This record gives sequence, structure tokens and C-alpha cells, in this order.
Amino acid sequence: APADRAAVAGYWEEILPHVHYLREGQKKELFYSLQVAYHYHNGQKRKSGEPYIIHPVAVCILLADIQMDAPTLQAGLLHDTVEDTALSFAEIEEWFGPTVKRIVEGETKVSKLPKLTLADESKRNSNRAAQDTQAENLRQMFLAMTEDYRIILVKLADRLHNMRTLRFMPPAKQVKIARETLDIFAPLAHRLGLWTFKTELEEHAFRA
Repeated sequence: APADRAAVAGYWEEILPHVHYLREGQKKELFYSLQVAYHYHNGQKRKSGEPYIIHPVAVCILLADIQMDAPTLQAGLLHDTVEDTALSFAEIEEWFGPTVKRIVEGETKVSKLPKLTLADESKRNSNRAAQDTQAENLRQMFLAMTEDYRIILVKLADRLHNMRTLRFMPPAKQVKIARETLDIFAPLAHRLGLWTFKTELEEHAFRA
């Protein structure tokens, strides 16, 4: 539909100034990824009420600003499609190749880790030293699970954009997400030398 084409063109105009370092062929592949992400997320909304596609576009831009390669940017656009839409890993591999599929699949797996491990932390461990050990174990698990560091970068960009809109979450969830960010994601950003990510993650977390 013309309205959808115009919307995709608008999002592409937002992305384009950030991807000046890509070759023309890579830009075409990235544009195709945007079209697919837009199509599959169409009609979905964020907690803020905005169209869902705003999130993957923001993740893609965050990754472009640290000059990540084209497959990482494509994965940034597609990172929630398998979990939240009808798109499959097999289709991602068929349309975008094995590298993009591997990054999206890895990000989807590591996204489940904090939920599993820290969900009942407050009930289990009031001991701060034990909590620190648990957080360190979780960081190590993240790194061990991600044979490709690009998976962690997509996850960090995803978390950073989510932290920017944290105020739309219920207060109890804000506190949990902020704690998880300080325990796991800010230290991971630090380890990877992503100082701007680390600083902003901490700033948003301390406000919660």
C-alpha cells in the first residue's frame, strides 16, 4: 500500500545518514531487511503506543553509529521478528543468509537468559556477595553462549533503546529491568569497550 511504502521510505531516511560507510549493495540488502521487518511488525505497538518498527530502526541506528558491519545492522532490524511475528529462522537464512540468521538466533536465545536467572533473585539471595557472584556467572554465560560478539552488540543496542523508554513500564518492572541492566548489560558494554553504551545504560538505570 502507498501509505506503507511511504512509512518505509521515512524510516529509511532516518537510517541512511548513519550508514554512509556501507557499500551500495549492502545498503540495498539493509533496505530489504527494513521492508521485511516493517511488514512483519506492521500493526504491533510498543508500550509507549508507538509503532513497534521504531524499536528495530533505533537498534539498527545505534549499531550503525559504532560502524558495525551490514549483517549486524540487518540483524538489528530483524532481531524481534522470530520471537514476536510469524517469520522463521529458516526464512531469515533463506532471504538474508546464514550470518544474519545466526546473529538473530543468538540474540533471541540470550534474551531469555536474564528472565530465567534473575527472576527470583530477590527471594533467593539477600546476600549482596552472592548476588554479585550470580551476576558475574550470568555475564560469563552470555559471553560463552555467543560465539559471535555481534550477538552481544545487538542485545546491548536492544537494551539501550528499551532503557530510553523504560518510563512506560510498570514501576516494579522498571526496577527489575534497571537492576538487570546494572548487573549484566552495563558491565558487558564496559568489557567490550562501548563507553557510550555503558554510560547511557547506567544513567537510565539510576533514574528508575
